[in-house]
Amino acid sequence: MATWLIYALGGGWGHLNRAIALGRQAATHHQVRILTNSPYAHWVETQLPQIDFSPSVLQNLSLQILPLASVAETRHQVQAIVQAQNYDCLIVDTFPRGLGGELVDCFPLLSSIPKVLIHRDIDPAYVQAKQVGKFVAHYYDTLVIPGEGDDVPFAYFPQAVQTLPWLMLNAQALPSVSPTEQPTIVVVAAGNQEEMAFWGQLMARLLTNFPAVTCRCLAYTCPPHCPPHLWVQEWPGMPVLNQADVVIGGAGYNTVFECQALGKPLISFAWPRQYDRQQHRGQRWAKLVETPQVAIDTVKSLLQTPRDQRESQNYGNGIGDAISIIETQYSQR
Repeated sequence: MATWLIYALGGGWGHLNRAIALGRQAATHHQVRILTNSPYAHWVETQLPQIDFSPSVLQNLSLQILPLASVAETRHQVQAIVQAQNYDCLIVDTFPRGLGGELVDCFPLLSSIPKVLIHRDIDPAYVQAKQVGKFVAHYYDTLVIPGEGDDVPFAYFPQAVQTLPWLMLNAQALPSVSPTEQPTIVVVAAGNQEEMAFWGQLMARLLTNFPAVTCRCLAYTCPPHCPPHLWVQEWPGMPVLNQADVVIGGAGYNTVFECQALGKPLISFAWPRQYDRQQHRGQRWAKLVETPQVAIDTVKSLLQTPRDQRESQNYGNGIGDAISIIETQYSQR
């Protein structure tokens, strides 16, 4: 049984969710360790047994959660873990050089370890400033592009391979949609803590404008100004999204592609991020808005169309293809 180390550092949900989506399916045949510093990782770890993980998957899948530390200490910890080389394949999510550039010093020592980059979109200005393309071309054996097609900086590299978007749950694993008499709006408050008050205030305005609509706020903590009885703390969030007639959220990877797979209209606010381009992603796959009033007007327009309460639509998941692609990296050596 091979051991995969997935580097998934990042302060939010995106890297952790994407790594677990891959790791939980790969863990049926491999040992998978996910290296993370997400503040949600400890809670997510407690939720793993509550979804459909088999005992063997739970045994083979582990989160290696870094303690809260200075940038220098985190860098030292990551380098020590990566340089230990007690794994068969290194899979790096999004940041080719590491979140803080810490992998640059490690990779020359890892010539015998296959290296795979999960190539989500990344800001071209960062790519140019750090000459990331040269690093990727030299050190990565394979680039797997989960769902964003040719519209990412290294899509033209010869080792790039595209898959469908990666999703936590396959269509067959989703609970059935429960028919309701009134529409449901789900607000996904999955961004930074500094953004929570915005989502709470939006919830208050939605309640005022749509008294005959069920409103839910999917979040790790209840945002300020959001009535607590409307707050839903649930992971993974796809079953909650699947009950929605309209979703409002950011334009991060998981929110966008989960709504796309489920066929749910997504009204998005593009939040600024250091490396991600939510504006760019939202323009392609969501109804991008800039103010709460425009979001409310868009909800009104969407709710005027006939409701569709059919069973969940079938959709593809790129995880299976990604596992096959990654397995070939070390089986051919």
